[in-house]
Amino acid sequence: MRWVVLLLALTILIPQRLRAQRQHYEQAPRYELGVQANISYLNGVGEWGGGIGARFHYNFDEHFALDSELTYRQHNVLTPSGLSSAVAGQTNGLFGIRAGQRDGDYGFFAHARAGFMHFSNDKGVSLLTKDTFPAFDVGGSFERYLGPVILRFGLSELVVPYGNTRVSPGPPVTPAQPLPGPLGTRASPMVGFGFAVRF
Repeated sequence: MRWVVLLLALTILIPQRLRAQRQHYEQAPRYELGVQANISYLNGVGEWGGGIGARFHYNFDEHFALDSELTYRQHNVLTPSGLSSAVAGQTNGLFGIRAGQRDGDYGFFAHARAGFMHFSNDKGVSLLTKDTFPAFDVGGSFERYLGPVILRFGLSELVVPYGNTRVSPGPPVTPAQPLPGPLGTRASPMVGFGFAVRF
Protein backbone atom coordinates (compact mmCIF):
# COMPACT_ATOMS: atom_id res chain seq x y z
CA MET A 1 0.00 0.00 0.00
CA ARG A 2 2.90 2.38 0.76
CA TRP A 3 4.23 1.93 -2.77
CA VAL A 4 0.90 2.93 -4.24
CA VAL A 5 0.75 6.12 -2.11
CA LEU A 6 4.38 6.99 -2.98
CA LEU A 7 3.78 6.40 -6.68
CA LEU A 8 0.62 8.51 -6.59
CA ALA A 9 2.44 11.35 -4.77
CA LEU A 10 5.30 11.30 -7.29
CA THR A 11 2.82 11.26 -10.18
CA ILE A 12 1.16 14.40 -8.82
CA LEU A 13 4.22 16.34 -7.58
CA ILE A 14 6.81 15.75 -10.31
CA PRO A 15 4.80 17.19 -13.25
CA GLN A 16 3.97 20.29 -11.17
CA ARG A 17 7.64 20.77 -10.30
CA LEU A 18 8.73 20.34 -13.94
CA ARG A 19 6.03 22.75 -15.11
CA ALA A 20 7.20 25.37 -12.55
CA GLN A 21 10.82 24.99 -13.72
CA ARG A 22 9.80 25.31 -17.36
CA GLN A 23 7.80 28.48 -16.65
CA HIS A 24 10.76 30.00 -14.77
CA TYR A 25 13.11 29.12 -17.63
CA GLU A 26 10.75 30.56 -20.23
CA GLN A 27 10.66 33.86 -18.31
CA ALA A 28 14.47 34.13 -18.27
CA PRO A 29 15.67 36.27 -21.22
CA ARG A 30 17.37 34.19 -23.87
CA TYR A 31 19.31 36.91 -25.76
CA GLU A 32 21.54 39.83 -24.81
CA LEU A 33 22.73 42.41 -27.33
CA GLY A 34 24.95 45.30 -26.33
CA VAL A 35 27.74 47.78 -26.91
CA GLN A 36 31.14 47.07 -25.36
CA ALA A 37 34.11 49.39 -24.89
CA ASN A 38 37.49 48.19 -23.70
CA ILE A 39 40.91 49.49 -22.74
CA SER A 40 43.86 47.22 -23.33
CA TYR A 41 47.63 47.18 -23.51
CA LEU A 42 49.23 45.09 -26.24
CA ASN A 43 52.30 43.71 -24.55
CA GLY A 44 55.31 44.05 -26.86
CA VAL A 45 53.31 45.49 -29.77
CA GLY A 46 51.63 48.76 -28.84
CA GLU A 47 50.52 51.19 -26.21
CA TRP A 48 47.40 51.45 -24.05
CA GLY A 49 44.38 52.15 -26.20
CA GLY A 50 40.62 51.95 -26.26
CA GLY A 51 38.21 50.24 -28.61
CA ILE A 52 34.51 49.82 -29.13
CA GLY A 53 32.39 46.99 -30.42
CA ALA A 54 29.31 44.81 -30.13
CA ARG A 55 28.57 41.95 -27.81
CA PHE A 56 26.03 39.13 -28.12
CA HIS A 57 25.08 36.46 -25.56
CA TYR A 58 22.80 33.48 -25.93
CA ASN A 59 21.70 32.31 -22.47
CA PHE A 60 21.28 28.55 -22.18
CA ASP A 61 19.93 29.10 -18.65
CA GLU A 62 20.54 31.42 -15.69
CA HIS A 63 24.13 30.19 -15.26
CA PHE A 64 25.60 29.38 -18.69
CA ALA A 65 25.74 31.39 -21.91
CA LEU A 66 27.42 31.58 -25.29
CA ASP A 67 29.56 34.76 -25.13
CA SER A 68 30.72 36.60 -28.26
CA GLU A 69 32.32 39.99 -28.87
CA LEU A 70 33.64 41.88 -31.91
CA THR A 71 35.78 44.94 -31.13
CA TYR A 72 37.75 47.47 -33.20
CA ARG A 73 40.40 49.91 -31.98
CA GLN A 74 43.17 52.09 -33.34
CA HIS A 75 46.48 52.42 -31.53
CA ASN A 76 50.12 53.27 -32.06
CA VAL A 77 52.49 50.43 -32.85
CA LEU A 78 55.97 51.45 -31.73
CA THR A 79 58.85 50.61 -34.00
CA PRO A 80 61.93 49.12 -32.33
CA SER A 81 63.95 52.25 -33.10
CA GLY A 82 61.65 54.13 -30.73
CA LEU A 83 61.76 57.16 -33.03
CA SER A 84 58.45 56.71 -34.79
CA SER A 85 55.18 54.91 -34.52
CA ALA A 86 52.42 54.00 -36.91
CA VAL A 87 48.68 53.95 -36.39
CA ALA A 88 47.19 50.49 -36.78
CA GLY A 89 43.66 49.20 -36.76
CA GLN A 90 43.07 46.12 -34.65
CA THR A 91 39.98 43.90 -34.83
CA ASN A 92 39.27 41.25 -32.19
CA GLY A 93 36.66 38.53 -32.54
CA LEU A 94 36.17 36.38 -29.43
CA PHE A 95 33.67 33.53 -28.95
CA GLY A 96 33.24 31.18 -26.00
CA ILE A 97 31.36 30.22 -22.85
CA ARG A 98 30.60 32.13 -19.69
CA ALA A 99 29.36 30.69 -16.42
CA GLY A 100 28.26 32.31 -13.20
CA GLN A 101 25.54 33.26 -10.79
CA ARG A 102 22.76 35.84 -10.81
CA ASP A 103 21.49 37.09 -7.47
CA GLY A 104 18.61 39.54 -7.72
CA ASP A 105 19.82 42.65 -9.54
CA TYR A 106 23.48 41.49 -9.74
CA GLY A 107 25.42 38.86 -11.61
CA PHE A 108 28.98 37.50 -11.44
CA PHE A 109 30.45 35.50 -14.33
CA ALA A 110 33.71 33.93 -15.49
CA HIS A 111 34.40 33.46 -19.20
CA ALA A 112 36.80 31.65 -21.51
CA ARG A 113 36.80 32.67 -25.18
CA ALA A 114 38.87 31.95 -28.27
CA GLY A 115 39.01 33.81 -31.56
CA PHE A 116 41.30 36.03 -33.60
CA MET A 117 43.17 39.33 -33.64
CA HIS A 118 43.72 41.10 -36.97
CA PHE A 119 45.91 44.15 -37.65
CA SER A 120 45.29 46.51 -40.57
CA ASN A 121 46.82 49.75 -41.81
CA ASP A 122 45.09 52.02 -44.31
CA LYS A 123 48.47 53.20 -45.63
CA GLY A 124 49.27 49.72 -46.88
CA VAL A 125 52.40 49.47 -44.71
CA SER A 126 52.76 46.23 -42.80
CA LEU A 127 53.35 46.86 -39.10
CA LEU A 128 54.03 43.23 -38.25
CA THR A 129 55.48 40.46 -40.38
CA LYS A 130 52.05 38.77 -40.14
CA ASP A 131 48.55 40.31 -39.84
CA THR A 132 46.20 37.75 -38.22
CA PHE A 133 46.71 35.70 -35.05
CA PRO A 134 44.69 33.37 -32.84
CA ALA A 135 43.64 34.97 -29.54
CA PHE A 136 42.43 33.61 -26.19
CA ASP A 137 40.67 35.60 -23.48
CA VAL A 138 40.08 34.50 -19.87
CA GLY A 139 38.46 36.67 -17.23
CA GLY A 140 35.37 37.67 -15.34
CA SER A 141 32.59 40.24 -15.28
CA PHE A 142 30.22 41.94 -12.88
CA GLU A 143 26.70 42.85 -14.04
CA ARG A 144 23.99 45.14 -12.69
CA TYR A 145 20.43 44.60 -13.95
CA LEU A 146 18.02 47.49 -14.40
CA GLY A 147 14.97 45.77 -15.85
CA PRO A 148 15.89 44.68 -19.39
CA VAL A 149 19.10 46.79 -19.35
CA ILE A 150 22.43 45.34 -18.17
CA LEU A 151 25.42 47.40 -17.07
CA ARG A 152 28.61 45.34 -17.33
CA PHE A 153 32.21 45.72 -16.08
CA GLY A 154 34.87 43.12 -16.86
CA LEU A 155 38.54 42.30 -16.35
CA SER A 156 40.40 39.77 -18.45
CA GLU A 157 43.73 38.67 -19.85
CA LEU A 158 44.17 38.47 -23.62
CA VAL A 159 46.74 35.85 -24.67
CA VAL A 160 48.07 36.02 -28.25
CA PRO A 161 50.59 33.48 -29.63
CA TYR A 162 52.46 35.69 -32.13
CA GLY A 163 55.08 32.98 -32.64
CA ASN A 164 58.01 34.12 -34.82
CA THR A 165 56.22 37.32 -35.89
CA ARG A 166 58.27 40.50 -35.49
CA VAL A 167 57.41 44.18 -35.31
CA SER A 168 58.56 45.91 -38.49
CA PRO A 169 61.86 47.63 -37.70
CA GLY A 170 61.08 51.07 -39.12
CA PRO A 171 63.90 53.54 -39.88
CA PRO A 172 67.20 52.47 -38.30
CA VAL A 173 68.91 54.67 -35.72
CA THR A 174 72.33 53.50 -36.85
CA PRO A 175 73.41 51.19 -39.66
CA ALA A 176 74.35 48.59 -37.03
CA GLN A 177 70.90 48.49 -35.36
CA PRO A 178 69.84 44.86 -34.81
CA LEU A 179 66.48 43.60 -35.98
CA PRO A 180 63.94 42.95 -33.21
CA GLY A 181 63.41 39.40 -31.99
CA PRO A 182 60.24 37.33 -32.39
CA LEU A 183 57.29 38.32 -30.19
CA GLY A 184 56.46 34.80 -28.98
CA THR A 185 53.35 34.46 -26.80
CA ARG A 186 52.21 37.64 -25.05
CA ALA A 187 49.55 38.19 -22.37
CA SER A 188 47.90 41.61 -22.14
CA PRO A 189 45.43 43.01 -19.59
CA MET A 190 42.03 44.21 -20.80
CA VAL A 191 39.33 46.21 -18.99
CA GLY A 192 35.84 46.26 -20.49
CA PHE A 193 32.62 48.10 -19.75
CA GLY A 194 29.35 48.53 -21.54
CA PHE A 195 25.63 47.96 -21.55
CA ALA A 196 23.25 45.48 -23.12
CA VAL A 197 19.54 44.80 -23.51
CA ARG A 198 17.99 41.44 -22.63
CA PHE A 199 15.10 40.10 -24.67
